[in-house]
Amino acid sequence: MKTRFRPVYGLLLVPLFFGAVLLADLILAGGPGQDFIRVSPDRQGVVRIGVDDLGSGDFRFYRFLNPGNQEVRFFVARDRNGMLQVAFDANEICYKLKRGYAPGGDWVTCRKCDKSFRVQEVNDGGGGCKPIPLAFTESGREIVLAESDILTGWRYFR
Repeated sequence: MKTRFRPVYGLLLVPLFFGAVLLADLILAGGPGQDFIRVSPDRQGVVRIGVDDLGSGDFRFYRFLNPGNQEVRFFVARDRNGMLQVAFDANEICYKLKRGYAPGGDWVTCRKCDKSFRVQEVNDGGGGCKPIPLAFTESGREIVLAESDILTGWRYFR
């Protein structure tokens, strides 16, 4: 008796295969990722973010989206010295995989290569796998980001 492969089996195998691939990608990426707070520029092309309740060692992840549908992800952290650190959620080496960073107290870790960097050194830059700093100014209890400064990192998220 000869058994044949039936088309219905093929139809069942395709979704199973794609589900396995998506699950493997989720596991290898280090989990489901961060929850991003959506921000947009005002009419003057400025983004204002309140940081008075951001404690020492805390992180917040943001998703910038302008009317041109340009999306950029970044994070704001306050280091143990009370200084604000702002950077794109990408680096020059691993940005193509769009995995970003995982917060960890005094450290921020690349989700692709598992390299960790001190939060207090984020604004210093450095290149390579380090987070790319984002220019900002402090104005009272908020930080002010220019849309043009945010869009300098757009190429990492296309």
